[in-house]
Amino acid sequence: MDYDLSPLGTREFEHLSQSLAKCVLGPGVSVFGDGKDGGREATFHGSVTFPHEGQTWDGYGVVQAKFRQRENQRVPDALWMERSVTEELQKWVEPATKRGELPEFMLFTTNVVLSPVPETGGIDRVNAHIANESKRLKIPLKGWAVWHFDEICRYLDMYSDVRHAYAGFITPGDVLSRLLNVLPDAVAETADMIRIHASMELVADQWVRLGQAGAEASGKIGLGPVAVDLEALANPREPETVHAGAYAIARGDSIMRPTLQTAEDPRHILIIGGPGQGKSTLGQLICQAYRVALLDEEGEHMLTAQAREVLRSLRGDLAEISFPKPRSRRWPLRIALHDYANAVLGGEELSLLHFLAQKVSKRAPGVKASTLSRWLRTWPSIIVLDGLDEVASPHTRDLVMTRISEFLLQARGLDADIFVVGTTRPQGYKGEFHHGDYEPVMLAEMSMDDALHYAGRLAKARHHDDPDMREQVDKRIVAASQETATARLMRSPLQVTIMSLLVEKHARMPQNRFELFDAYYNTIYEREIGKPNETGRLLAENRQHVDWLHQHVGVLLQTRAAQNGQRDSIMRKEELEQRLHERLLEEIDDLKLATTLGAKLIDAATDRLVLLVAPELGYIGFEVRSLQEYSAARALISGPDHEIIPRLETLVRHPSWRNAWLLAAAGIFTKHSHLRADLVSALRTVDAEDEVAMLLLPGAHLALSLLDEDLARQHPRYQNLLVQHAAELISQQPGDAHAVSDILIHAATRHDQARAHLERAAKAAADSRGRRLMNACQVLARWARTQGPLGLFSRQLLDRTVRRMTPPERAAARLFSAETTWALPLPDLLTYSLTTESRSDLASFITANVANPEVECFVESLRRHPVYLQDIDGFSVAYVDPNRPLEAIPFDDPVSTSQAQQACVATIEAQDETGWQIAMAFTGLLEQLLYETAPEPRIHGII
Repeated sequence: MDYDLSPLGTREFEHLSQSLAKCVLGPGVSVFGDGKDGGREATFHGSVTFPHEGQTWDGYGVVQAKFRQRENQRVPDALWMERSVTEELQKWVEPATKRGELPEFMLFTTNVVLSPVPETGGIDRVNAHIANESKRLKIPLKGWAVWHFDEICRYLDMYSDVRHAYAGFITPGDVLSRLLNVLPDAVAETADMIRIHASMELVADQWVRLGQAGAEASGKIGLGPVAVDLEALANPREPETVHAGAYAIARGDSIMRPTLQTAEDPRHILIIGGPGQGKSTLGQLICQAYRVALLDEEGEHMLTAQAREVLRSLRGDLAEISFPKPRSRRWPLRIALHDYANAVLGGEELSLLHFLAQKVSKRAPGVKASTLSRWLRTWPSIIVLDGLDEVASPHTRDLVMTRISEFLLQARGLDADIFVVGTTRPQGYKGEFHHGDYEPVMLAEMSMDDALHYAGRLAKARHHDDPDMREQVDKRIVAASQETATARLMRSPLQVTIMSLLVEKHARMPQNRFELFDAYYNTIYEREIGKPNETGRLLAENRQHVDWLHQHVGVLLQTRAAQNGQRDSIMRKEELEQRLHERLLEEIDDLKLATTLGAKLIDAATDRLVLLVAPELGYIGFEVRSLQEYSAARALISGPDHEIIPRLETLVRHPSWRNAWLLAAAGIFTKHSHLRADLVSALRTVDAEDEVAMLLLPGAHLALSLLDEDLARQHPRYQNLLVQHAAELISQQPGDAHAVSDILIHAATRHDQARAHLERAAKAAADSRGRRLMNACQVLARWARTQGPLGLFSRQLLDRTVRRMTPPERAAARLFSAETTWALPLPDLLTYSLTTESRSDLASFITANVANPEVECFVESLRRHPVYLQDIDGFSVAYVDPNRPLEAIPFDDPVSTSQAQQACVATIEAQDETGWQIAMAFTGLLEQLLYETAPEPRIHGII
């Protein structure tokens, strides 16, 4: 049969050519990986049976692929191929190409169609052209061959393993209907199952989340009309700005069967983004794009009318934003990891394969793990593992990651072509997705142009039949983007969505994230109580109970999230009913009325306000994680004043509470102005609690985050206090030096006094010695690249600092200029290229005596993390790969954790300037251990 080779693209056509060459020419063929191939996809030396049985090519041969894109063709195929041959042969005789030994045999592969007409046809023309050009260029070819489109199709018919591996690319037309023609071992039921599942998921996944974006139940917003791709930073070793969705699709346009892998680079990707940045929606969009590609136009007649309508609409929406169509038509599966975690915690020994089978069988009944296993072996797939951050319990997270690893090992055993896309927040992420398998893709904050583009699409989708309202929303959004305070609340899709909803009804815009979510909640509430019906009256008369309901669920789920063995993000409905019943009894002292009212309030909250939902039968939770955190924040700042600040102090060390904590802090600045000074002072108290806190400065990091939120911009006194506190990170271990430098320099533009504080802190840091000086240089080098007064000050200070460095400090500072790490050369220091003189590991730097068996295991685990010792100017400088995440193994008892912490502290304090990288690594480990020992939060008066 004929195959469609055009979706392969240049890269995968080269791989296909390599695979066929090995089949036809034999195992003596050597293939070349991606990159500059020197004019060779594959080579052979010696004798191969070719071109016919009984004939041989004996010598040095080269395989070269020539793939022609099908867009904008003006030159006939035969002429294009002749020109490609000339260009290729010319390179072999040019000394500058350094191709080395001239080939004696050449095999060209191409996707172009060459006609078989004698003498004038494409086949004879190209063969004659090769003969003439090789003679003209004096290349002593003894033989050559051209595998054109028809020839490659014939070989694909002959070699089923290759046909099987590339079926996702080359199957023409309605891929599911033609499955049996391409894959003889497939069964009709498999194709039917995948069509049913893909079409039902296409329909079910067509809506955006956020409780229908605050719209009426009848006015759901489709994903397609508001879809946008998101900018991100990919490829940590050579960072590049990409669009995350397109980047994922491009990565999926590769064969990922283990037996055909030649590179050791990570195959899968991990999308990392903060609250509301659109990770889950992006995963949803990627899956929908694959469903559109899989349910081809030729097979539309097999779908329901509803599915056809969604398919055609989404196809147009994706084309409108130039979202790429996948060339490899993978079967998409998407699971929320907190759902899988809850299933595992239900007591079952549930593998990920069985969980996926259960999920698929809800759409296509009768699917078992064995059926799914056969399909994964047969056809390429993409699996989106969404929301590792929502599995907050360390124990549960470890269990889930173990099951994921086991599943991928099973998939390797099946030689399955599986592409995995994970998502998580950066807060609390400890590198659970192994860096060797997953490439991190960091979502960027929305640029204002992108925010306005998205807001425009949202307004068009919501008000397509009301041009006046649409124009009003567009004008107000543009006005909000020009105000400093509101512009900072348009940095993520979730924030822009809420802001767009608010400008429909409100002239005054929120000034911080707490106000943003608060206004959203109030807008939805006011919408419902304004309706002249029973539910509206119920909500109006019971506002305090409904508020308590949301806050209680929010704070309870946040608290349980970090506890081992607890289901994440949901609670039993009967438990909520009981808690609400007890509260109502205290208020109205009427058993029957309390029972009836409680049921009505829960129904009204889930059916009308739609912040709370029933994700599965018998359970209640928030549809959007950020709204759960907002509700928890409201709970944290409720009750007597004397309880609020101590409450927040106990949560500083809990990473799962970080976003809720920041929202609560914004709530204090908004609603409890008399507690602002106490809040800022509490951050200092937290940093003085113990030796570990004094080294890590968790309070200073929170002060930095509050500056990033621009919370105190209207309050210079508190802005300066936060700047002074956060500036201590300059000489301490800064963690993310890029974030520290960017946030502080932005704060310096707010007030001259803030800049003066930073200049004093920078001078003090530059006067320090050893590793603290190296820490300061990271920030100063970044400031020195900026414009303005602080940039000029930093350049002058850095110049003076380098001139008075000691020889070992100068050697250590040269490490900044290494291109593979920071590429931040300091003035008057030569650049440096990494060259390992010797190798060690992190465990060898621990100086403390360790007698505890658990701590010994912790130390032993550090032997997996290499340290490269660089000889720079005669000094041995330690280098730790910043792209390789560290993970501290959890301990069973607080004594062991404390001893491990002390070992880390001693190691950090023992480092001089040449070991500043070691100090950074152990600081990261110490942060993880700090979270391990964080006391369980006690939220007095709330739970």
